[in-house]
Amino acid sequence: MVSGALRVSTRITILIIMFALATYTALNIQTHIGDSPTFNKTLGLDSPLIIGGYGLYVNLVVIITDAVLVTIAYLVLAKDRPRTGFAKYFLGIITGYALMAAALYLAITTKPAHACTSMPMSLDGIATFTVSIVIGSVTPLVYAHERDWKIDGDWEPLLFTLYASIIVGSLIIDVVTALAISSISRLAPAYMGSVIIGAYGPIDGLVTAPLLGLLAGYTVVSTITNKQ
Repeated sequence: MVSGALRVSTRITILIIMFALATYTALNIQTHIGDSPTFNKTLGLDSPLIIGGYGLYVNLVVIITDAVLVTIAYLVLAKDRPRTGFAKYFLGIITGYALMAAALYLAITTKPAHACTSMPMSLDGIATFTVSIVIGSVTPLVYAHERDWKIDGDWEPLLFTLYASIIVGSLIIDVVTALAISSISRLAPAYMGSVIIGAYGPIDGLVTAPLLGLLAGYTVVSTITNKQ
C-alpha cells in the first residue's frame, strides 16, 4: 500500500510539473489571442455576448462553453450511474475555493495601490490554475484512501463531480476577484478600466483550468486502477 501511494505521489509530481508548463503556455496564449481583432469581435472583449455595466461585465461565451462541457461530461461520466456519496466532495472543493477567494479578496482590497497594476488578474489566474490542478490531483487520492486504495467501477461519477466542482469554484474565485477590483475602481475610477469575468472567452481560465483539473483527476485515478 505504501509503495503504491509512493508511485502515485511520484506520478502526481510529474503531472504538476507538466501542468505548470501548460498553465504558463495557456496564460501567454490568452495574452496574444486577446490582441486579435477577429477574436475580440466574435469571442473576446468586443463580443456581443458580453453583458453588464458599471465597470463589471460577464462574457457569456465562457458560461455557455462551460455549460456545454459540463453537459458532455455528465453524458460521458455520470448519466445512468450511481452518484450517491459524492456531495461531500463537492462541498469540500467549493469550501476550498471559497477560502482561496476570500484570501484573494483581502490581498487585493488591503493593497489598493496594487490594484492599478496587473497584480489582481495575475493572482486570479495563478490561483485558478494552481488550485484546480492540486484539487484535481488530491481528490481522487482522498477517494481511494477512503476505500483502502480499491476503486471499483464507480470512479467516473467522481470525475464528473470533480469537474463540476472545479468549474463552480473557479467561477467563485473569478467573481470575487472581479468584485474586489470593481470596488476599488469606484474609489479610483481614473486608474481602473472595466472588469470582465471570462474576458478571453473559450480559452479563459474559467474553461481551461477545470479541464486541467479533470485531466489531473483522470491521470491519478487511472494510475491507481492500473496498480490494482
